[in-house]
Amino acid sequence: MKYLIILLLFLIITDQTIANEITIPKNNEIKFDIIRKNKNIGHHIIIFNKENDILNVNIEVNINVKIGFLSIYKYSHQNHEQWKDGKLYKITTNTFTNSKKEYFVNGDQIQNSFECYGVDDKIIAKSDVIPISYWNKEIINRKVFLDSQKGILREFNIRILGEEKIIFKNKKINTEKYELMVITKHITDEKPFPILYLWYKKDGELMKLKFDSPEDNSIIEYNRIQ
Repeated sequence: MKYLIILLLFLIITDQTIANEITIPKNNEIKFDIIRKNKNIGHHIIIFNKENDILNVNIEVNINVKIGFLSIYKYSHQNHEQWKDGKLYKITTNTFTNSKKEYFVNGDQIQNSFECYGVDDKIIAKSDVIPISYWNKEIINRKVFLDSQKGILREFNIRILGEEKIIFKNKKINTEKYELMVITKHITDEKPFPILYLWYKKDGELMKLKFDSPEDNSIIEYNRIQ
C-alpha cells in the first residue's frame, strides 16, 4: 500500500510538472480577432490536442485588409507543432505573404538537436528551441527563437513592462505585459520586424498581442474572443 501511494504521488507530481511547462487553456483553444483601425481584418486561432504523450498545436492566421471590395493586403499562415516532454518535437508551416511569396518550414528533433529546413536550407538548433508562435510563455526566458515563417534563428531582447488588467469576456484579467524586440535581420526581410507587445496570465496563457504594422505603422491588435 505504501508503494502504491508513493507511485500515485509521483504520477501526480510528474503530471503537474509537465502541465507547468506548457499551459493549455481549459477549452483547448485560443481565438483572436485581429483589429486594425477599429475594423476586424482577420483571425488568429490556436487549437491544442493531446494524444498520449504528444501535444499537437495547430495555428491558423488569416488577414485580409480591404478598401471597399478591393483587398489591399493579404497574409495567411498555417502551423502544425508537436510537443513532447516540454520540447518542440516537430514543426511544419506554410505561409503566403502579401507580396505573393510562399515560405515552408519543416523541422524535427534529431538525436540531441533540432534540425529545421527553411529559407537558409538546413539549420541546426538546440533541442529545446522555441518557435515564435507566441502561445508558449517560455519564450520570455530565452534570447533566441525559431522564426516559424522562415525557419531561421533570430535573436531578440525582451523586457517586462509590468502588470496590467485587460478585459476578457466582460471580466478583468490580471496579466503581465512584455515587450519583444527582434535584433536579427535577414536578407529575405522585406520590412523591419515590428516590436511586439504580449500579455500573459501568470500561469502562462496568452491573452493579447499588439504591434505596429511594418506596412503603414498602423496599430494591429489581437483581441482575444475565446
